[in-house]
Amino acid sequence: MPKTVNVLVFYSFATHKTGYINRLFAELEKAAPKHNITLSRGSLKDLHFQFSGGSFKVIESLTKKDLTEFDVVYFELWQKSPQQALAAARYLQNNSIPFFSEELASFAALTKLGEYAILANNNLPIINSYFTSNKEIKKLAKNDQLPYAYPFILKDIEGYGGNNNFLIHNQAELLDVLAENIVTSFVMQPFVNNNGDYRLLVLGGEVKVIIERKRDGNASHLNNTSQGAEGTLVDIATFPKEIIADALSATRLLKRPNFAGVDVIINKETGKHYILEVNQTPQIEEGAVVDKKIDAMLSYIHKLGEKAEVADA
Repeated sequence: MPKTVNVLVFYSFATHKTGYINRLFAELEKAAPKHNITLSRGSLKDLHFQFSGGSFKVIESLTKKDLTEFDVVYFELWQKSPQQALAAARYLQNNSIPFFSEELASFAALTKLGEYAILANNNLPIINSYFTSNKEIKKLAKNDQLPYAYPFILKDIEGYGGNNNFLIHNQAELLDVLAENIVTSFVMQPFVNNNGDYRLLVLGGEVKVIIERKRDGNASHLNNTSQGAEGTLVDIATFPKEIIADALSATRLLKRPNFAGVDVIINKETGKHYILEVNQTPQIEEGAVVDKKIDAMLSYIHKLGEKAEVADA
């Protein structure tokens, strides 16, 4: 007897106000039995992504199943949740689960979620992270199923400069932040004890400037200079080579080796380092050590111009 194939059909959301998703899925579901196919419906927006120890897993909220429990995954409508689609596709690809269309796995990582999926797939050190929709975060909080103990970090997956980055101390605070930021998508992370963090400016595949960023006292958990932290220049020759190597690997994986700002934090208790994010448009003309950053940028631009002249000769 032919094998029954379990298929997950993805839509951007769990439901649609006009019933459009229901109608599409019903047509597939009606014809599936004669092909020995069992169909399940999935919501990209409400996926649960858990990043831990350099790897990650993805749980679908409607079925409560890991994506690896399906034989095939069909991304029917994904355009409203493209970064969730990218991260899910990378997970399926890494676990040899057939899916289509394959183009999803090659999308650019435009949010922290996309970045984490690519970096975790390649065993680069990132902070343990948990991402899902605000609706699902509320459910986890109310059912006492949050992945991390208070206090933990809640930050915008599209945020920059420390904006929409919160240290959450209790459930009431969490629900207030979610209520005030309805359209924002957040990632949860445990708070890492630190003495500051580092911005590594990468140009032309090399680290050209390293800035140590330290917050002023305990008034904030943020080390961003745009949030009032102090930034000082670090001698590249004295900086741990392992961190530099990981930062450069991250820029290559995200296709940003020519221009990126890699943020790294070091746990002051364990000494372990983590990549926080890889900024595709790092701050040059503002923030700390502006003169060094501008010099590095203009030197790189001049080299590019020289190469162009040689190529035209």
